[in-house]
Amino acid sequence: VTSLADDAVAAAFSDKSLARLQAPSWALARTLGDGQDASLLAGRVLALAFHPRGHQLATGSGVPSRNGTIKLWDVHNGAAIKALDDAHGDTVTGLAFSPDGTRLASSASDRLVKVHRMEDGELLHKLEGHTNHVLDAAWSADGRTIASAGADHVTKLWDADTGKQKKSEGGFKKEVTTIEFLGTGESLLTGSGDRNVKAGGQNLGGNGGFVYSVDATPDGATIVAGGEDGVLRIWQASDRKLMMSFPPPTRSTPSETAAR
Repeated sequence: VTSLADDAVAAAFSDKSLARLQAPSWALARTLGDGQDASLLAGRVLALAFHPRGHQLATGSGVPSRNGTIKLWDVHNGAAIKALDDAHGDTVTGLAFSPDGTRLASSASDRLVKVHRMEDGELLHKLEGHTNHVLDAAWSADGRTIASAGADHVTKLWDADTGKQKKSEGGFKKEVTTIEFLGTGESLLTGSGDRNVKAGGQNLGGNGGFVYSVDATPDGATIVAGGEDGVLRIWQASDRKLMMSFPPPTRSTPSETAAR
């Protein structure tokens, strides 16, 4: 894969074919909040999650050591639908809807994972067990299990119906910053401050810095991660092979732009 001058990408495939792919055109649809009015979004917005139907957006924010707020927004018009102003006692760091969209799991710097019912905002479960900030949460494809990642160097699995802890796993040298389920089972995909991306406990390697975000296709076949070094990496899950990587684009100098 290589970038072309006109915002297109040239890609070579295993069947020896070549393709020219045009980069998508993006346009700002709307902005939520203004960076000033705390009644719209208080403190830092560290978490986002789209409802499975795509019509609503949940945001997680908060003022450090004071509160953690969850808000629900209408994607089409930007209107605020619902607010859980005191969902947590510290900044919200992660959000994940249940597959059916009826519940929302949130992680926060108050060391808790909470599960709220979306219909009325009622707190269903408060998941206690992490000993430091909980930095991310994820929901399994069958809706039965919640995963959490902590600054205490561990991941945990929780029963989504009872709120009881099912499993805790360590072995990380630094904080686990991001977590997702890999495919439809309970195998986990994690990224951490020790530069590691792990899939099912196996280290994929090759990262140049602190890992901030991981994700996988719904079938678990493809894995993607990004971090401090500014490189987006994509692996094939079946053999953990690095398929491609995308370094950050280079910026043209004024003289280079004028010469084009």
